[in-house]
Amino acid sequence: MTRFYHGSSIKLKAGTILSGRGEDYEKKWGNNIEYKILEDNRPDNFLSHKESVFMTDNIEDIDNAGGATDFLFTVKPLGPVEKHDMAWQSEILLAIQSGANLKEIKGMANKYWEGVATENPVWEYLTRKAKIIKVEEY
Repeated sequence: MTRFYHGSSIKLKAGTILSGRGEDYEKKWGNNIEYKILEDNRPDNFLSHKESVFMTDNIEDIDNAGGATDFLFTVKPLGPVEKHDMAWQSEILLAIQSGANLKEIKGMANKYWEGVATENPVWEYLTRKAKIIKVEEY
């Protein structure tokens, strides 16, 4: 069984149910071009980032995923889990900077949603809700 982790700047109690941050997430990440590209190309059957709880299966990846590192939560997903290689976000940004065409960029976004690995994958897992089962200081 995979063990999942979530980083937080706020200490919460074990048993707390986490859910997506909605508009707060959009305010923080909505201006990032790679986020917009991923969301604009998200198939309907996948969770939007704003309605997701982000998890990793490796404690070291919490910081890479943009998670806070004050508190470490071991979490249990309360529903289906999606697996995506967040390294595609960097690949998308580099492609834009090097003048890639829209078809190439859309193809990278599709690979993110399909769970295709880059050469150096950094996996993030999305779920709608997750229960905190353990709390530690990071």
